[in-house]
Amino acid sequence: MRARRQTGAPGVSWDDQTGFASKLVSGSPEHCGAHDRLLELAVELESDFEPYGKRYRDAADCSCGCRHFATLEGSLGADWGVCMNQRSPRAGLLTFEHQGCPKFEAGIDPDNTNDA
Repeated sequence: MRARRQTGAPGVSWDDQTGFASKLVSGSPEHCGAHDRLLELAVELESDFEPYGKRYRDAADCSCGCRHFATLEGSLGADWGVCMNQRSPRAGLLTFEHQGCPKFEAGIDPDNTNDA
């Protein structure tokens, strides 16, 4: 089963666009269309969180600061990246930030100077 974008925002199909993915404006109809295309292309694994896979959402996903999640360039990088964890079933795969995997590993932001 392919997960779909949950918002009702209208999108411009990626096939109808001529611009560059790295130049999209976040929230624009073109951005929504590109996001939809990436959802179509992303491999869904059983180990992904529902609705992308069969795993119940009971832990952190990539959006929670996984150190192995390398974000895409431009506005799509707010939601999309590639998993760099060799131990993950998503290793090397285009990944929507909420797909998650059982090998999440929190990272430490070197730019955060607030020591707790």
